[in-house]
Amino acid sequence: MTIDEGRTRNRGAIAWFGSPVPLEGRNEFLARQFLAADQPCTDAQLADPIFLSGLAATIFTQDVEKPNLIVRDLEKHGRRLLDWDCRIVARSATKPGTKLADLLGRVIVNGRRLPVAGLPAIEGKPFEPSETPYPHIHVFEQEVPWAVIADSVVEHPPDKPPDSTLRIIGPGKTLISPETEILLQRAFEDCVEVYLVSIDGGHSGVPVFRAYAELKEGQHGRWPLPYFVKVGDRDKIYTEYWNYQNKVDPYVPFHLGPHLIPKRCHLGALEGVIVGDWVDESEALTGCASGGRAAAAISCLFDRTLYGWHREAEKKQMSIVKTLGQYFPNPKSFPPARLAKARELGATSTPRDLQKLFRRCRSVPVLMGPIHGDLHAKNVHVRAMDAIVIDFFRHDEGPLVYDPACLEAGLLVEGFSNEIKSSDKDHDNDKEVQRILEWLHSIDTLYDHVPLSRAPVHAKPKNPSAWFHACVRQIRLYAEQMECCRGQYAAALALALLIKASKDPALPDPEASRRAAAYLLAERLLTMTFPPERKKKKK
Repeated sequence: MTIDEGRTRNRGAIAWFGSPVPLEGRNEFLARQFLAADQPCTDAQLADPIFLSGLAATIFTQDVEKPNLIVRDLEKHGRRLLDWDCRIVARSATKPGTKLADLLGRVIVNGRRLPVAGLPAIEGKPFEPSETPYPHIHVFEQEVPWAVIADSVVEHPPDKPPDSTLRIIGPGKTLISPETEILLQRAFEDCVEVYLVSIDGGHSGVPVFRAYAELKEGQHGRWPLPYFVKVGDRDKIYTEYWNYQNKVDPYVPFHLGPHLIPKRCHLGALEGVIVGDWVDESEALTGCASGGRAAAAISCLFDRTLYGWHREAEKKQMSIVKTLGQYFPNPKSFPPARLAKARELGATSTPRDLQKLFRRCRSVPVLMGPIHGDLHAKNVHVRAMDAIVIDFFRHDEGPLVYDPACLEAGLLVEGFSNEIKSSDKDHDNDKEVQRILEWLHSIDTLYDHVPLSRAPVHAKPKNPSAWFHACVRQIRLYAEQMECCRGQYAAALALALLIKASKDPALPDPEASRRAAAYLLAERLLTMTFPPERKKKKK
């Protein structure tokens, strides 16, 4: 049996809104030791933090004569109740044609539909990402007994309410919204203070923080180890949470991946927050790679960190196009300025031309298995010789060659310094093009041969990009083992480079130019590996 520490009922009040309190329903909740009101609550009460702190569930009953009224009520109060983790019960009317589950698809707040579940959860069945986790609006048809409704609240009680006395401070405080603050007050309700420091997690726009918490008195110490905190879209946060719990923890060694703290992970109406242990005393691979310290970490990454996934790999009769084609950027999504810069550097093909070449990688089989899906260099942290992987939102099953391709593309675009010398601040475009061409020349031998998975020769020590050559050599040693047919790694790498080239149009130089260069290198890879077919001359 599993260890059961028991569950404490944190909130016990049951409220009805917009309709008289039914005697049968009230009695069922009273029989389960809830504090069920005998009068409906008001708008003011549902906006009162003190009232919400004790509220377990609010019941909205559809009006037979005005069936659409419940939509207005839920749009007014639904987000606040869900952000406070209150259970919402929506009970349908008896009048034909007023099916509530369909109607609640119109409950829109801030341009998004509030989460709705139309069926009771099946006891003992774990949630899958396709299902709707709590909190949500739970729809019950009129014929469902009140005993069943009351039992659903007993079986899925709300957690402790947000602690409005929690002090959230630090430079990261300016990046959170009032709704996010409520989620953090739930996640750290046992703390008196949380100090947030924003983490540069790339250009995704998802707020990620390093958090230093001070616990309330009476606990085992006051200063736990730092946490990482990630907030964002509810569905994406839940998907990442599910991946951590079910796809990461059982397979990634405990010291090579951050671990979530489930009691601090929460969902609201539109947003969610996940909290885990911070990988202390580590640095992103981008930092140690340019310092020449990445070889051992890259070996650890593929030999140990991801080994639990890779041993699940199987050869399948699927092509790279079939498995990765969906990720090819829309040809219209490439920033015009980025394409113009790529042409200055020597590119001659349009995005649609490159898409046609990519589609020629039809070789089978492909080695398929669990992959990270977004293994760029900032998602790999290094501590001593260990490689710790973070951010598992895009974890999926796919071609194993895609992970090393993403890592190489990430080091190419983000691993080089973005500093511009003071004398170069007013440089003209010709000088910038010359600078990027010199940089391209320093890495040219990595992209001038096929098959690409063959480990390249060592760079000369005086080459300023020698560190990148060393990293690529190490990455491709593993990519070669993952490639079943010639050209598969080249296609995956070209795709990863084009994804980099299509994103973040507002980036300044020199990274903007490196992304344009990524387009050029992708073109080179595709034309070398999958040259266009020559048209036969007519006799």
